[in-house]
Formats: sequence, C-alpha cells, structure tokens
Amino acid sequence: MRKLLLPVLLVMAATGAAAAVRSVGPGKPYAKPCQAFAAAQDGDVIEIDAAGNYDGDVCPITKNNLVIRGVNGRARIDAAGQYAWGKGIWVVTGDNTVIENIEFSGAKVPDRNGAGIRLDSGNLTVRNCVFHHNETGILGGSRGKVLIEHSEFYDNGYGDGQSHNIYLNSGVQEFTLRYSASRRAKVGHLVKSRAAKNYILYNRLTQETGTGSYEIDLPNGGAAYVIGNVIQQGETTQNRGMLTFGVEGLRTGVTHELYVVNNTFVSTRSAGATFVQVASAFTAPAVIRNNIFSGSGILTTQSNALMAGNVASGDMGFLNPSQFDYRISNLSAALNAGVDPGSASSFPLRPVMQYKHPLCAVPRNDVGPIDAGAYEYGVIEANAVCAASSEPPPPPPPPAAPALQAFTLSAATVSGGSALTATVTLSSAAPDGGVKVAMTSSAPNVIPVPSSITLAAGSKTASASLNAARVATATTVVLTASLGSAAMQAGVRVDPVKTEAGKVELKTVTAPTTTLRPGDKFNVVIRLASPAPGSGVRILLSLSSPFVSLPASVSVPAGASSVTVPAQVSLSAPTSILYLRATSSNTVSTYILIRGMR
Repeated sequence: MRKLLLPVLLVMAATGAAAAVRSVGPGKPYAKPCQAFAAAQDGDVIEIDAAGNYDGDVCPITKNNLVIRGVNGRARIDAAGQYAWGKGIWVVTGDNTVIENIEFSGAKVPDRNGAGIRLDSGNLTVRNCVFHHNETGILGGSRGKVLIEHSEFYDNGYGDGQSHNIYLNSGVQEFTLRYSASRRAKVGHLVKSRAAKNYILYNRLTQETGTGSYEIDLPNGGAAYVIGNVIQQGETTQNRGMLTFGVEGLRTGVTHELYVVNNTFVSTRSAGATFVQVASAFTAPAVIRNNIFSGSGILTTQSNALMAGNVASGDMGFLNPSQFDYRISNLSAALNAGVDPGSASSFPLRPVMQYKHPLCAVPRNDVGPIDAGAYEYGVIEANAVCAASSEPPPPPPPPAAPALQAFTLSAATVSGGSALTATVTLSSAAPDGGVKVAMTSSAPNVIPVPSSITLAAGSKTASASLNAARVATATTVVLTASLGSAAMQAGVRVDPVKTEAGKVELKTVTAPTTTLRPGDKFNVVIRLASPAPGSGVRILLSLSSPFVSLPASVSVPAGASSVTVPAQVSLSAPTSILYLRATSSNTVSTYILIRGMR
C-alpha cells in the first residue's frame, strides 16, 4: 500500500553535496522566487516568506531535486498578466520537484490554457497548495510520477471546455490525487488524467454551483483506482457524466482496469446523471462496489460491470448535504450495506482513510460490517492526516460504537391529554455527526412519537416530549427505541380522564351555522367524548339571551355518545349573537346568529 500511495520522489542533490536553503522575501537574500530558482543548484531548498508580494514573478524551474515551500503562512503568486514560456506561472522542467504551501492564481496565456504549474517533465509532488482562477490549475507531464495531496483547486478554466482544474498528459506514468478538494471548474473537468495509472483516493470532488463538465475524466483508460471519494454534481453542470473511462479511446501499450470502490456519488441534476460512464471499447468488467449513488440516473453504462454492495435508494442519511457534508447517520440506508471489496493484484481495495474537510483525512475503521460510501459511520475523526504529515499514522484500535443502554418513560400511567417524556441513554458518547435512535409506537393514534431521537456529538442521553390522546377506555401503549440491531421497549397505560360521578366529558356542542330568524326551529347536538355510563348522565344547558327556547338540561341515556335537543327562536328576538353552553365535567360552547324582524 505504501509503495503505491507514496511515489518515490526523493529530494536529494544528485552530487551528494549538502543542500542549500535559499530564503525569499522582504529582507531576505532573494526578493523574488524566480531569483532563487535561477541561483539554485540541484537539491536546494527554497523557502518563500508569505509576507512578500510576488505578483507577476513567473519563470521556469530547471534544477532537479528542489524543495520549494512557503513559510510563515502560504506564499501567494498571482500571474498579474505575466506568463513564462507562454505556458503559465511556474514551468517545471527539472526532476523530483516538491512544491509546498503556495497559492497560484491568475494564470492566462494566448493559448487559453495558462497553468498555475505547467509540468513539462519529471516527477512532481504538490502538497498543501491552492490553485484558483487560472485557465488551468496544473497542466502537463511527459514522464515520471505526479503526487498531489492536501491541495485545493477551484474556479479554474478558460470557459471553453478545454481547460480544467487538473489536467495531466499521457506521458505521466502514475498519478496520485489524495486528501484534496477540486471544486467549481469553469466548464472543464474537476480532474482529467491521461496517465497510465491513476490513484484517485479520499478526495472531495464537488461541482457545487460551478459549470464544470465531468467530475473525473480518464479519457484514455489505463489502470484506475477510484476509492473513498465524495463526487458531486449540481444543476449547473455541463454534462450528466460524473466518472468517465476511455471515452476518447483506449491508449495502447498499457493495462486497462477500473476499480470504483466506496465512493459517495451525489447528483442533484434534475435531468439525471450517468454515474460511471464506460466506453464500449473497454470490455473487461469494471469493479463497482460499496458506492452510494444518490440522485436519479444511470449507475453505469457497462452491462458486465461487477456490481455489489452499492446503495442507490432509500434515505442516505447525509448529515448536511447543503454544505456538501455527506457523512452518514446511523439511520442511513448505506449503514452496514457494503461487501468485502477484495483487492486488485497487490493493491487492497478496502478503504483505509476517509476525507476530512478541509484537505485532511482520518483513518477509516470498520464499525461493524463495512458501510457503503466514502464514510464509515461511527469513525472518531481523530489522528487527522493533514499537510504537515508525510504519511498516515497507524490506525487506532476501532472505537466501540455506542450502543443503546437504556430507554425509559417519565411515567408508567398517564391520563388522556397528559404529557410524558421518553429518554434514551447510550453506552458511550455519540461520535462526530451524532446518533439517531429510531422510535415507534404500538398505538400512534394514542401516543404519537417522532421517527427518531437525535443525540448530538458528545452526548449520552436525549429526551423527547410526548402527549397522550384522550381515550374512552384504558389503553396500554408500547414504545420501542432501536439503534442498529438493538431494541428496547417501555410501556405506558393511558387512562380515560376521570370525571365526577354522574358526569361525563363533553366533546362538542353544535348549532346551525346559518343565520336564524324569529320563529325558526332548530336542533342543538351535543357529542360526548365517550359513551354515557350505565346510569346515564344529565347535561346542563345555558344561553346568553332569553330569545331562544331551550331546556335547562337534557338527559343522555347509558351508552349513547350524543344527544339532540330541539330549540326555537322567539318571535320577538332582535338581531343578535347568542352563546350556548353545555356543561357536565367540562363546558363546551357555540354561538347562534339571529336576524330579527325589521
């Protein structure tokens, strides 16, 4: 794994002489980086102070084994209308070049492909750098290996579809992109590589509101390992394809393999996506395992692809998709949905890291069966690998996933109409992203419950307020809390509201809603919340005016749930609004509109 993920880009002077450190910036021996490049010998270290202004300082880099890095912050180089050799800001022709902690912007050339870094030849490592608002972020490569890590690319592209955030030529033997973010390409692609071998590992590749085309374009095939990435396209994308392979023709003389494992693909494009677009000339089955495919569209155009463990339907349980946070909750359909992805030759396909924004990664440990997608639920995001780290630390022992420890209710018996509280307790604090404990009710018409109780990261307990409906007879309700395969139950008895002897709870009293006139006869209907008891019940009636004839009380026989009372408006009734009340253990009311004679 280490051999493949960390290309050997030795930075040592070819002559074996001690490397010189050449300092650039205000008050330093060199005012501008290009002055230091011109004076450098093979194997030197060039440190560029972020305090300096280096706009327009463009040039070739011809020496070998150079380490070029920003210090005291990230050094910024804006092309400011200048370019070297008609190609870009820095044109790298030396071998084994390492560039760290530099920001590149504004590269423009007559050919419309001005690059922040133009790689003409040699091995190149780019670490902790930012490329934005160039015609191309990084372009080129005629031989060797390229490693880009912990770096960010956004808003690059001329706008003609021929320039991209990252574009590597066919001369590159091996390209590794990891722990990086490529976003919002301008009509072009987020990542385009014609390299013979490509490792696209644990990155955030999101078009967001950009107008880019493909998220990953491998137009000439090769051996491609696309593992653990977040890959997103939105409504403004130029093309439905997200990952393409061989669409410009398979190159000769190289092995063609495609492994697409444990990625999270998200398309919000209303016309749908083609998640994995494979050229018909590539007949070997692509391995497509343990991916999340969120959004409508075609999973893959290859009919014989080896598909397993992928999730394309159900609630994905993304934590904050509006902010492109596609970590999953414990209620996600992707939870435990994956399969053992296997290996390809000596390269394990099982993800060992997961992207952590911004520009970092954390060790990924299986918490139970492997989850589909770029994120494993329950991973504690500690021991992050960021730009200062040269390689991942040894993974910590897998943390114990929090389990459901207790589920309790605030009361064992309540009266209808009363409130109660349900509380869940975990065996350990909820990890980053929180935990959702699912809830169900055996009688949701009596005690409705939310679909889940959420425990915030770091919490062990959480509660939900519930309300019991009024019932006619005592009803036992069983509530269930579930987390993973574990479930706990708690019961509560809901009793009818107690009333005084000879009384009953009233539900409504109704009268005609139309306007009545003097002399009109009408009915008043009284409905009970539950049938009248065995001895029946008497209900008291009252009016706010004497202009309606109505008895002072009415009897409801045992078992009846309503009673109708005849009434009549007096012939001398004036225009008025009368209020009618019915009383037993409680009081209900209505009003009557009367329009008197003129």
